[in-house]
Amino acid sequence: MSSSINDFYAEKNILIFGSTTFPGKVLLEKLLRSCPTIKKIYCPIDTTTTKSKHHLSPIDTFAEIYTTKLFERVRCNNAKFQEKILPFDINILFSSSNDETNDIEQVENHSDILSTRKLQETIDLCFYMANNSIDIEEQNLKDMVQTNVMNLRSNLNFLKTCTKLKSIVYLSSIYANIDCPYIDECIYPCSIEPEKLVQTLDWMDTEMVGLATPKLIGPKPNVFSFSHWLAETLLSEEQKHLPALSIVRVSIIGAAWKEPYPGWVEKSNGPSELFVAAGRGYLRSMKGDSHDILDIVPVDIPVNLLISAAWQKSFEDNTDQMTIYHCTSSGLNPFHWQEMSNYLTEYSKRIPYEHAFRRPNLSVTSHSLLHDSYVFFSHLIPAYLADIGLRCIGRKPHIVNIYKNLHQTLLALESFTIRGEIQCSYDSVNSLRQLLTENNMSNEFYFDIRALHWPTYIESFLIGTKRYVLNEDIQCLNGAQKHLNNLRNIRWTFNTIILVLLWRIFISKRPTARNLWYFIINFFVAKFVRFFKILSAGNS
Repeated sequence: MSSSINDFYAEKNILIFGSTTFPGKVLLEKLLRSCPTIKKIYCPIDTTTTKSKHHLSPIDTFAEIYTTKLFERVRCNNAKFQEKILPFDINILFSSSNDETNDIEQVENHSDILSTRKLQETIDLCFYMANNSIDIEEQNLKDMVQTNVMNLRSNLNFLKTCTKLKSIVYLSSIYANIDCPYIDECIYPCSIEPEKLVQTLDWMDTEMVGLATPKLIGPKPNVFSFSHWLAETLLSEEQKHLPALSIVRVSIIGAAWKEPYPGWVEKSNGPSELFVAAGRGYLRSMKGDSHDILDIVPVDIPVNLLISAAWQKSFEDNTDQMTIYHCTSSGLNPFHWQEMSNYLTEYSKRIPYEHAFRRPNLSVTSHSLLHDSYVFFSHLIPAYLADIGLRCIGRKPHIVNIYKNLHQTLLALESFTIRGEIQCSYDSVNSLRQLLTENNMSNEFYFDIRALHWPTYIESFLIGTKRYVLNEDIQCLNGAQKHLNNLRNIRWTFNTIILVLLWRIFISKRPTARNLWYFIINFFVAKFVRFFKILSAGNS
């Protein structure tokens, strides 16, 4: 292949669905920085589903994004990089071509006038970032099917009309087929028709949907997996009406490994919330086997894979065949929960978060009784005692609510985080990696997770969470370290008081227990004296 990835993207017009998601923003930054000759990047925004209290226009939404540290490297190379990005209301895609008054939108700060017809005649490539965020508020079958399936169908209907479109790359989830013992690079069709499912759910209220969900999703562990399964089935059915199609199935997306910055992460990212909870001492216990695998992938890995997949597809003779890439870590570079727990505890004490509730100490256990005991003694009792203390000093209690939200999050994430190795095929990924190596592009568009060093990555993840999510100064650790030392002293004092109380209640009033206590003390004192004598003789 004579064309490089940079040459391939030169003068291309790209459409990105989901450009405001965490991986979508990183994809946008990577394209602008590594492929500076791109002509335009069109970013449709669904303004009707935003959760923000302030409903911003697409232009204002991206104006906020431009101010973040994410685009600093791009800004150094091209101060006017914003001129290449055209955010607009997604409803333009579905406007009637006969209705010229509704079909046209003037994009601020650009000379471009967007219309359905212009987009149909302009778009060369499309990246579709499916909803891969595991949001507790969205764990509703009706909402997830609408977001991941029905919206996809509407967008595909538009893409069918794009005359210049050559390739579509869809970011899916490996958990769409997590119930399969071995996930091959193929589509596992669903027998349920999405439209009939939506019609069935329309007349149900929230309670009825909740009751019917377990029966409807069948072998899938949750509605997130089920909706992605339906979405892939829809893509398979519509493939014959679309240009070259590729699917990238990714597992849990974490902070950046190398680009745009080591540890780059956003608040909306699921793992960062767990890291904050554990780093600040709220999360003390998780249920699961410590030997299970945490399948997490740095965000720059799937982003580079998306960019490379579109490039590879352009050179294939048979573009009618769908290509599926698996982007996971468990089969290539497994990382166990016990390792994560150890590194997280170690680095959280070395680089502490401010306003810690307790000293970091996360344990992972598969014993339900032991886990429930940890939750009761290490979560609930300290939470209620802390809220009582806050009430006593006239402050609003909030620790119990933090733990309620934390336990709901852990319950929702359980099917994603606590499991063994995900068995899947890596043939397409290996083939693409070899192709990049032969063309000397594997360093710039890397996605070989086998080279990732997990301890260094976890440290970068924690630093990134502290810097980019909590907005804490990484250079000022003295205050946070002093606070951790105070929490340690409080813990030692509390344990001493408990020990004295136990002594007074159970030991000092019973002669047998008292004699046993004295025997134990004398035994250890005698051992210490003997060791001291041997040590003194050796020094002499």
